[in-house]
Amino acid sequence: MNRDLLDRFYRGECSQEEVRAVLKWFQANNLAPQQEQELYAMWHEAGQVSAGEQPLHDAGSAYSKILSRIKDAKQEEESCVTYSFPRQQPQFWLKVAAAIVLPLCLAWAFVHYTTSRSTPVATYVSVTAEPGVKKTIHLPDGSRVKLNSGSEVTFRKDFALHGKRDIQLRGEAFFEVAKDSLRPFIVHTGAISTEALGTSFNINYDICNGATRVALATGGVRVDKQGHNQRQELSRLVPGQQLAYDKASRKYSVSGYNATEVLGWQEGVLYFKKDSMDQVVKKLEKWYGVDIEVEAKHLQDNAWNYTGAYDNESLERVLEGIGFVKDFTYERTKDKVKIVFN
Repeated sequence: MNRDLLDRFYRGECSQEEVRAVLKWFQANNLAPQQEQELYAMWHEAGQVSAGEQPLHDAGSAYSKILSRIKDAKQEEESCVTYSFPRQQPQFWLKVAAAIVLPLCLAWAFVHYTTSRSTPVATYVSVTAEPGVKKTIHLPDGSRVKLNSGSEVTFRKDFALHGKRDIQLRGEAFFEVAKDSLRPFIVHTGAISTEALGTSFNINYDICNGATRVALATGGVRVDKQGHNQRQELSRLVPGQQLAYDKASRKYSVSGYNATEVLGWQEGVLYFKKDSMDQVVKKLEKWYGVDIEVEAKHLQDNAWNYTGAYDNESLERVLEGIGFVKDFTYERTKDKVKIVFN
């Protein structure tokens, strides 16, 4: 035991191993004369502080508490232990008293060290693709994520070092996962989690109604439903299959899918399939990053059942194409569009 270790213990700078060493030293029973001298020397040095420094411990206060407890409890003489100390050091009693009280607090100190050092606070990173923008993200493990407009992913900053490669998704994204058999790649979308080791797949998660669609392009994935402290496997998909989960009914279905409809957005293909006017407007707003106002909307919405595909077309060309079929014109001012039916 040395002064440096004792000083660092009171400053909270010890490692777990050093804390154990101090704990063992303070808890020693039946001190031999040589240990008494060591105890005296250590506390004498630890109590020496330079001018203007704060003492590391209040020996006098600790000693007063011990005297009070002894008086209240009226200890019997045979239960007392007497030590002989150097007469030239009157402050030694106070320092030994502090040494007696300290073991009562060592358990708390050990837990504090263990908790603070073994459970660091995790730092998360969020990446968002604003309406009208698509982003490609290169993850630390070599995986790649393509974010569709109006979507967001969140993952740990130490993603490549964590035991599991967990990522949260809001919206739609296409994942190309780097192979790593020791660390599963898991995408969380509400109650649904999709796990893959090395594959590519598309996930579309509607945060408003909780609906999730997982479409597998290559490799294989397992889709699970998260419950209270348990996980239920729904399906293992093969390329060309899609799982659709409905949060309201808590039911799901697995079927084939149209690659242009589901994956075409990565190549700039805007696809509509039997969409109502509300659905068409929302897709246009998110795809092009504009606000759309529709006159007489309530008179037209139920009549819409629009299907069409536009390959890297401008907003004007898309509005002209839909307007020709649905008989409306439009006016555009910067990021605002007004649709007027004829």
